[in-house]
Amino acid sequence: MALRVLFLMLAALPASCLADAAPISPDAVPLLAFKSACADPAAALVSWTEASDPCSDRWRGITCQKPPPPPSSSPSRVRRVVLEGLRLGGDAGVVVALAGLPILSFLSLKNNSFAGSLSDVDFSPLAPHLKLLYLSGNGFSGRFPESVLRLRHLRRLDLSGNRLTGKIPPEIGHQLPSLLTLHLARNLLVGPLPTSLEAMTRLAKLDVSGNHLQGQIPKRLVAVFPESSFAGNPELCGAPLRRRCNGQQRIVYRGGSADRSHESRRGRTRNNDRWMVAMIMAAVGAAVASLVAAALCAVLWLKNRKPAARPRASSRTSSMAREETVRFDGCCVEFDVCTLMRGAAEMLDKGATATTYRVAMGGDDVVVVDDAGVVEEGKAGEVVVVKRMRRREGATREDERRKREFAREMGTWRHANVVSLRAFYASADELLLVFDYVPNGSLHSLLHENRGPARVPLEWQTRLKLAQDAAQGLAYLHGVSGGKLSHRHLTSSNILVDAGGNARVSDFALLQLLVPAPPDEAAQKQDVHAFGVVLLEILTGRSPEDGNVDLARWARTVVREEWTSEVFDVELLPSKGAEDEMVALLHVALLCVADDPAERPRMAVVAKMIEDIRDRGSKRSRYSASPSQVGHSYESSPSVSEDTTRSTTASSS
Repeated sequence: MALRVLFLMLAALPASCLADAAPISPDAVPLLAFKSACADPAAALVSWTEASDPCSDRWRGITCQKPPPPPSSSPSRVRRVVLEGLRLGGDAGVVVALAGLPILSFLSLKNNSFAGSLSDVDFSPLAPHLKLLYLSGNGFSGRFPESVLRLRHLRRLDLSGNRLTGKIPPEIGHQLPSLLTLHLARNLLVGPLPTSLEAMTRLAKLDVSGNHLQGQIPKRLVAVFPESSFAGNPELCGAPLRRRCNGQQRIVYRGGSADRSHESRRGRTRNNDRWMVAMIMAAVGAAVASLVAAALCAVLWLKNRKPAARPRASSRTSSMAREETVRFDGCCVEFDVCTLMRGAAEMLDKGATATTYRVAMGGDDVVVVDDAGVVEEGKAGEVVVVKRMRRREGATREDERRKREFAREMGTWRHANVVSLRAFYASADELLLVFDYVPNGSLHSLLHENRGPARVPLEWQTRLKLAQDAAQGLAYLHGVSGGKLSHRHLTSSNILVDAGGNARVSDFALLQLLVPAPPDEAAQKQDVHAFGVVLLEILTGRSPEDGNVDLARWARTVVREEWTSEVFDVELLPSKGAEDEMVALLHVALLCVADDPAERPRMAVVAKMIEDIRDRGSKRSRYSASPSQVGHSYESSPSVSEDTTRSTTASSS
């Protein structure tokens, strides 16, 4: 096959080139060889001719990098080959012809009629630059191509909808640790899910449904991916599927099929197991009841023997006192409610949950605070923000106790990108929460206020840094709460910017103090959607409050119709060289605002994606491909990717 492709490549050379007449683009040779080797009944590649250039003449499905500026005479090189749904056909070996494209970063041949063994194709020559590989919806057969594991920069792989057989390579997670999406659905794969998949910390989408996989799903995959990722595999078991694994079940692989032993024994022992579980539960219950009774007796004896100890962080003598002041690490010295009330206060906002004040605590002296929060006269005082929350009508003592305990938990949250709770004061009528004062306003004000000729634009690198900061802060809060709490009202208005130019998330779980909600991990996916809207604000300069336009729906439509350049804020037009980063962040945003919550990544994954964009963007060169590979899936695999830096007729959804 390799010799055949080489012959076709030589045959594709035009006579004019051999005669040293008009020079041809070096990438035209492998492309014409590919065209000669594949069937094209619909004449989709009619624009690929020997007398034209793939870049300057815009061959169908081809996207090239920008040509270098004069006086350089170097030709443009092909970056993307996207030939989707064109009824192309041929043997799998035709793909080898495209290995002659030295900087190819995106290859998509999905939804065509290619066939043959994919395991015989060597993808290694594409390793230096290839980041997106979509071969779904064809008739490829054979085992998983081992050479794909050598594509060290690969971010997205889609081999779904083919006839691949054998096992998923056990080492795939270690060889491709940077994958963001892995689609292997609707094939004929067998064997267990490799445990090495757990090492792919950046993996945001996994789909192995519709195969013949067997055994238990690795635990870390269970915590990240939904049931639909594993459906259609009758021999897979364990959460999130409804099939429970039997510890005594033994699976022996014989030529791609599975043989179960102990199957009949399991039915005979099921009833005995139930009685044994009931007896154990009864014994444990009796032991727990005895321990509880003994503990109550001990508490009553100690209470009668000596007075209650004074809590470390309370100004009263009992944790159930009607008034209580609690200070956390980093709070001002000698803080109490009297000091707070004597300070100069200015109301900043009055909302449904709380009234917010800026307070300069300056003792008995006169304190004047300017707009930047600077104390101008009198004794220097500390500036804080106080949120005053009224007690709900009908609230019980248990509600008040729960509220105070939750405020104590909030006081332990410490992160550079989170507005910290420094202290609180609780009484029978109200709750005062004391936070850090963040002087430079909100992300919303930086993006949307004072729009006009006199406005100083918010440049791209600042926007990207603020996006990363906010993502890291929200990811920390999701993690520190054990996945049980969410912001519930995340907007660009409660992402604040401190004096050092760092974004800090505020008001996390504040609604939980007023309207308690049961732990719900799905609520964190609502936060992810809200954060996606914030990213769209950063990119477009549009506010969700302007008009009746659904910002997420509008951005999806524009990208789907390949008007990507129309999305970005006009203030970002001078940011030359950052187009790849902007497109990458756009597709992170589109992942976050996916209609199906199950398709939205966790905030920890989002934060890593944005970090990757910043890190790679700082190292990019003029001719490099996109620094980060973050895309959005509109079908079984993305057809609009983060590598899309320019509009092309071949990239369609």
